[in-house]
Amino acid sequence: MASSSVANESNTPKWGRVVLSGGTDWPKLGRKSDRVSPGEHPDLTYPHLLRSLRTVKVVSIHTSSHSDHAVAIDIHGFAHLWGRASNSALGLPTTAAIWEDGPLKIRPIDLGAEQGVKFVHAATGRSHTLLVSSDGNVWTAGSNSSGQCGHDPCPEVSPFKLVEGDWLKTNDSVIQASAGNTFSLVLTASGKVYAFGSGEKGQLGNGRTGEHIITSGRAVFDTENIPLLVKGLADRKIVQIASGLQHSLVLDSEGYVLVFGCAGYCRLGLGDQKDVLIPKLVPAFSGEREAQRAAAVFGGPTASAVIDRGGMFWLAGKWKISGDGSAGQPWTTFRYVHDISAMECSNAGLGGVTLWAVGMNDGKPMTVAWGQNAVNGELGQGDDKPKSATKPTPIETLAELDIFRVAPGAHTVYFLAAPNDGLSDLPAHPEVQTPPAHCLVCNAEKGADDSPLECEKCEGLYHLSCLNPPLSEIPLGEWFCDRCLSHASPDYLPAPSVFQEAHGAGGEPAKRGRGRPRKYADHTSHMMYMSEGAGTPMNSGGPMELGTPIAGEKRDRSPDYDDDDAGSDYDVRAATTKWESGGTNKRPKMDPPLQPPLRIRIDSSRPISSKRSAHTISTFLSEYQSREGDATVVVQMQRLVKALEEEKESKKWYLLQFMALFAPSETIFHHLDASVPPVSEYSSRSCGTKRIFNLSYKLWTSYKAIDCHFKENI
Repeated sequence: MASSSVANESNTPKWGRVVLSGGTDWPKLGRKSDRVSPGEHPDLTYPHLLRSLRTVKVVSIHTSSHSDHAVAIDIHGFAHLWGRASNSALGLPTTAAIWEDGPLKIRPIDLGAEQGVKFVHAATGRSHTLLVSSDGNVWTAGSNSSGQCGHDPCPEVSPFKLVEGDWLKTNDSVIQASAGNTFSLVLTASGKVYAFGSGEKGQLGNGRTGEHIITSGRAVFDTENIPLLVKGLADRKIVQIASGLQHSLVLDSEGYVLVFGCAGYCRLGLGDQKDVLIPKLVPAFSGEREAQRAAAVFGGPTASAVIDRGGMFWLAGKWKISGDGSAGQPWTTFRYVHDISAMECSNAGLGGVTLWAVGMNDGKPMTVAWGQNAVNGELGQGDDKPKSATKPTPIETLAELDIFRVAPGAHTVYFLAAPNDGLSDLPAHPEVQTPPAHCLVCNAEKGADDSPLECEKCEGLYHLSCLNPPLSEIPLGEWFCDRCLSHASPDYLPAPSVFQEAHGAGGEPAKRGRGRPRKYADHTSHMMYMSEGAGTPMNSGGPMELGTPIAGEKRDRSPDYDDDDAGSDYDVRAATTKWESGGTNKRPKMDPPLQPPLRIRIDSSRPISSKRSAHTISTFLSEYQSREGDATVVVQMQRLVKALEEEKESKKWYLLQFMALFAPSETIFHHLDASVPPVSEYSSRSCGTKRIFNLSYKLWTSYKAIDCHFKENI
């Protein structure tokens, strides 16, 4: 009945278990609400095993310094996604977060790939994600206002869609991806690099930003949704790409490093702050001695890092809040970090405010980290240790782990650790609320001679004699019950139906316009229902009831990002894209930015005097006010709530008015004109159909994705 896993099989790539530290309340991380009590999603100040992937053999994990979501790829080539999911960043529309206790599992076949294709790489931007498959294709989802998903500009792309680039014409294949705030890069097997998205700071490496004036004193920048070949790399074979918030680094086969994009705080390591529009060689790694050239490159919010072929760790830019390396004293060129000069680094990463290096020191594995203002406990040193470190510090809580990969995010840090005794001693997240007290088979005590064995994932207890077949002694290494092992099988938890609907069953992609937001056939049921464990809708437990709103996200600026890097690279409302038509470039008008959709469902066939209706509409009103909604709309809703609570004779008219605000129709307006309340109660001048229509228009221009359903059998 049970099995154990103690070592990597020789015919599989190196794999490990996912360990994490830092914040887990994905919708709130980096925002003012993050400073409220943690509730069900606490900050992990001590490293924890990710319980949901406890039995999954993960070969790579991907996030970035500007992301609050992550992608783990297992030995079967399946992707597991979790974290902040706003703007369809994880491929699911109208979802604020996919919690780490039930990651979304996606197989390439779910996206239309052929049987046997695997995911081999991934990248995460601030609000978009790229998945690279073994057949050389790349799939994207998420925010696409700048074309960073490689599709025609639109608010968001959902679900994942195939990117069509010039590599398809030359039988080349994509092998890597990286992503910044509003741009993306992909690397092909032939060593070519393609870029798409916003080029405001030269992030596309095409030699221009596309800056132009549209009105007096207002400049905008071109965006490119069709992947462009990065210039200046024709005679080089690139083997690795890395992106920060607004810049990128590429490494060629000879160990030379080239950089381009935003040069603020000297993050490019070229000695100045002039943005680079075409990749430029970094002098520090262009010497004749091959041993002094680079082996790996990494990008952060305002810094860059390089590991040379001797295992030395180099930094450039701003990576501290105060002192040497801060905004006032950035490292203008690449310098090796003296404090860890004796360490032979094999892997590293730059997070939102943390820096990490993994390697060997005196023949022993070591993980060091440093960073200021790591308020979510990203350093993982425990509750009794400081949350900040100005100098590289060995992380004692990781000393017993065999870590071979670190992936720091904006507020959370992930590790891949090979199974060993130290790994099994770590606590798992989230905690099991009610662990069983007795054997799950016999539900009895058998004394010390047959003490129960505990599954390392579910913490279920099993007597050795109750297993099938029985065990004579406690197995070495990790041990999991059959039920938990089945969760790691390739057939466990297929992707939500949204992917199969979009791409067709059996791997046949459905015909749908590129980059077009998901359309629903049934407008009376916009809710997303997912298989158990595949993801977490905002209101789990069945369909949303009368008027239940989805929690919105007030987009406060994160304190971890600098002013010059905060927010989007350009004004979405004035975004421009090169469109070729008759030999001229035209700039199509873009829709205003959409806030996260509000949901409201009113069934007018039910008694409108119900206090429950008043309560749910009050909840909706609070959500609308938190988004600084239109004051006149707020007044209308406040009057509606009051009328319902006091059960006034005109309550029916107020409900009709509220319905008109969200779903204007001739039927509703007809009832409005026939149900005008007394003048003493509501000014006759303000109750006309035209005023209601104007208010409705204000709502729809701000919330074009409002999900509303009204039964008009009044």
